[in-house]
Amino acid sequence: MKTPSYEMKLKSETKRGREVYKFLSADGVPAKDSFRDSELTLVDTVKPSMDDDILTVKSSYGFLPVVIGDQAPEGETIAANTSDRANQLTKLNLKENEVENTSTHKTAFYNKIENSFDKIVYAPGGYEPADAVKNRISNLIPLLEENGKLFIAGKKTDGINRYRDYLNNLPGNNQKITQHGKHRVYRYTNIENFEPEPVNIETQFTAEIDDLELDFTACKGLFSPKNLDEGSGLLIENLELSENEEVLDMACGYGIIGIFLNKLHDVKLHLSDDNATAVHYAGKNLESNNIQEYELKNKDCLDGFKDQKFDTIVSNPPTHQGSGVTDEMFNQAHSSLRDDGELHIVYNQNMRYEDQLSETFDTVEILEERNNYRILKAMK
Repeated sequence: MKTPSYEMKLKSETKRGREVYKFLSADGVPAKDSFRDSELTLVDTVKPSMDDDILTVKSSYGFLPVVIGDQAPEGETIAANTSDRANQLTKLNLKENEVENTSTHKTAFYNKIENSFDKIVYAPGGYEPADAVKNRISNLIPLLEENGKLFIAGKKTDGINRYRDYLNNLPGNNQKITQHGKHRVYRYTNIENFEPEPVNIETQFTAEIDDLELDFTACKGLFSPKNLDEGSGLLIENLELSENEEVLDMACGYGIIGIFLNKLHDVKLHLSDDNATAVHYAGKNLESNNIQEYELKNKDCLDGFKDQKFDTIVSNPPTHQGSGVTDEMFNQAHSSLRDDGELHIVYNQNMRYEDQLSETFDTVEILEERNNYRILKAMK
């Protein structure tokens, strides 16, 4: 990740901790240049004891672990994220605000966390599928100490009513304790050792290209979890690769592009994605499709391959993450290609990446346009 692009300050209204908090942020995380109302409501509501052990869940650039962790200096706060970029920003902001009792933890599955907690704090985003959030809640509850508390906040469009109903059906005690405008905070108290039945979010499907059928497993919350999306299919069909080429699938998701390329062209495969859950399923799909030799990294952009060179880099880039992310991906791709190496991407024609890439690469060629998708090859 490059130097953060945004800086924000917040005056504290709590009795403990710093008077003013400073936050650095960047494209690629939710609410990149603002404070989320649901997280502000949680900070106003959750009153940790000095020695509480606390878990914060998916808190973007680290707002919750910085402010809440600073109020519990004698306990341990863990900031858990699935995103490598969010994890890096959280580390940066913990250091910036000198919060010493808080650490970061990057994970695909929260039930893999070995600690137990007095309080868990979570403000799900409206962009997350409801079943994915419920699955995460089912993984969080067993991490609570007896009489430990899960605080969950949001508004109706964030899905808070669904999460309220889900918690109401569990053995613990769930109460609405605060409402600020449209944002509500519910507090679930764990009254016994209880492990909810996980909500099933896995998906499985078969995809076919050039008479080659492959099976994939993914989950709700990942991009196109139920089928090979049209854009990725077009990209695969337009690639001509040589045996043993060094190929990187950048922002690989659950690995569908890279796996097809390995099977169709017998390339040496490298894959990377910012999302720990995506990387978990990419690994699972590589193994189930009998690919023995590969390199898979859970890193932001090309951070995991800083000293490596590739013949070809392919990507269906996460355009929704903002230009700060895609600019960094394309610049790092240019630096990571060998001389005469090629970048192949698929994107919505409205993005006009051909203009941007023409400023960096020697040659840019549009290989195909179909149904508003554009397949582009950029040569170094």
